[in-house]
Amino acid sequence: MLITRDPLEVVVEMVTAVSLAPERLEDRVNAIVDILSPDLGSHLGLLIRADLTDLDIQVLGRHMSAGARSHLRHQIRHQLKDPLLEPVVRGDLTPTTAARAFGEQAWRESTTRAAVMVSFGIDQIATLPVHGGSNVVVFMLGRVGQDFTEDDLALLRAVQPVVTGLGTLLRLPRHAQQLLVADNTAMEHALTEREVQVLELLAQGYKATVIARKAGCSTRTVHRHLGHIYDKLGVGDRLSAVNRAHVLGVLDLDPVDMS
Repeated sequence: MLITRDPLEVVVEMVTAVSLAPERLEDRVNAIVDILSPDLGSHLGLLIRADLTDLDIQVLGRHMSAGARSHLRHQIRHQLKDPLLEPVVRGDLTPTTAARAFGEQAWRESTTRAAVMVSFGIDQIATLPVHGGSNVVVFMLGRVGQDFTEDDLALLRAVQPVVTGLGTLLRLPRHAQQLLVADNTAMEHALTEREVQVLELLAQGYKATVIARKAGCSTRTVHRHLGHIYDKLGVGDRLSAVNRAHVLGVLDLDPVDMS
């Protein structure tokens, strides 16, 4: 099938947009999504990263609240064996769609389709895998109505090598590369979901005793989480941790004055 737009044109726009985007990881992800979405008629674009060893899942995308991210992370944790993501886990990086992966009838009747329809108002999903195995990295694009076409998938296949190569830019700034996975290294330095929860509460200005109450753990456990967070972010205090997390796109909330 013919591709309706020259992939080289798409690639040039994408590389330029990512290189000029702010340093926040989410801004760079959105730069890629913003280039692809008009050609695909997509209304939603996300990057999902999953460390299957610790079941630590990160979701990056525009206009998503912390609550929406948490809900989607929970959903994905139970969908890694679904027909859409399971091939990526096995190392198959072929772009595809939910309707093709499940089968049209099975997709129409699936709980996954019902969930994304309620949460995001879409009923069709296309995947652009970047990395498989125990460290899954995959873009997901969504729209409502007809399934993505063969032309759409041809475009995704054409730009896939460049999107994969842009992993080096998605991992900027350089001092944070250990936190951001788009290669073969394990996600051993990434923040766990529990650590992100503590960091989000910290960013709202809560003290350790209040964080402990809201997180349902002891103050001692909170301090242990904070120590791990500082080590992973390469910082030595709370304000630096929150600021660094914002730069990396880990937090959406605006930092408060902690002085």
